[in-house]
Amino acid sequence: MDKFKVQLYEESQVMQFTLDSRGGREFSIRKRSGVLTRSFDGSWSSRAVETGSREEAARALSWKTGGRLAAEPLGLPVDAGEIMDANGFLTKFLQRLDPQEWRLMFRGGCTRRLIRNTRRQDVQNSFRHFSVTAKLRVRGHGEELEVGEGSAEEMKFNLDGLAQRIAGAAEDLKHRRRVAFSGQVPVILQAGEGAILFHEILGHALEADYVYQGVSPFHRADLGRLIVPETITILCRDERDPFFRDVAVDDEGEPRAGPLLVERGVLRCFISDYAHQKRLRLHERGHARLEYFACIPQPRMFATYVQPGGIPQAEIVASTPFGVYAREFGDGGIDLASGRFYFRIRQPYLIEKGRLAAPIAPLTVSGGLREILSDIAMVGDDFRYDRGTSYCQKNGQVLPVRVGQPTVKIAKLWARGGQDA
Repeated sequence: MDKFKVQLYEESQVMQFTLDSRGGREFSIRKRSGVLTRSFDGSWSSRAVETGSREEAARALSWKTGGRLAAEPLGLPVDAGEIMDANGFLTKFLQRLDPQEWRLMFRGGCTRRLIRNTRRQDVQNSFRHFSVTAKLRVRGHGEELEVGEGSAEEMKFNLDGLAQRIAGAAEDLKHRRRVAFSGQVPVILQAGEGAILFHEILGHALEADYVYQGVSPFHRADLGRLIVPETITILCRDERDPFFRDVAVDDEGEPRAGPLLVERGVLRCFISDYAHQKRLRLHERGHARLEYFACIPQPRMFATYVQPGGIPQAEIVASTPFGVYAREFGDGGIDLASGRFYFRIRQPYLIEKGRLAAPIAPLTVSGGLREILSDIAMVGDDFRYDRGTSYCQKNGQVLPVRVGQPTVKIAKLWARGGQDA
């Protein structure tokens, strides 16, 4: 690999505000700035320093930062009152719903970075992310429900839609069908959040560090080859989407790669940073991401957009005599060494005789990576973005990601959970 040197200066703010049904409130805001210098000259060297001012950062980097970085405020709410005023409808709705207990958590994060890349070009990127999460317990039921929504523009949300989802989750809990699963069944992923499954099973497997280490099931030779059914096209950029719209470069200062990841089933690129692009002799880079300045950049996906097919959602459900419809998703992960993954469905529905029959208790679905990719059976025509609350963890770093997809049917997945009759 060639010599490499990147310098990064970061300013960030993180805000959190919580309130609950008992009248508890807590507001906090953290401001942080620092620099990262990372280089390669036969071996890697990284140095991170927290700084108190732009002038201190300039001394640590030996270059001027003040004139190059935008001067406007990062723009987080500065007190709880502003959040309460904008979201009073939600608290009043929860009071009327009258669950046993409830808790709201508002989060906001703004990050601005000035990066001198390895070609000594000075570039900037910035990202903002806001979210609200509602957790509640319905009277007579011990399970905690969780429903959330996010935004990349400001701390304003679709409160009517969020309230409807909270009310729907509470009603589903009261009317669940008692049925247990322990075997393979067809699973239909609802448009939107369902794409987090593709992020896990395909996105991580295509990260160039895992390919280079030999733990991914994919190899450089797979470029240009069919890796999923021809009905699947996946993009990793979408200019219509406000998420990551202002992130023109990655966290090594490289222009973000083109949008095409998989085209009609054919692999077109890997998710790569500068180093692994050189090591694997790839054409693309621009996918280096880090959580904050003291972390090491890694190949990471920004976004995963499964493109729509031509089948109506109702037709996909009608084609399924018995199965599971997945509406809200929880944690998931993939073990590349074994080639297996798991995912939790927080709000599943039973499908009987080609119709949505009843809500059921949460399930965990799992399977082999190669098998699920070949078992993609139907792709709908109803593309939607997720609701802005998707996150990804890799080597201890947690970052927001964006996903979107139409309704997708997986022919068979192992499903475990539910309730015994």
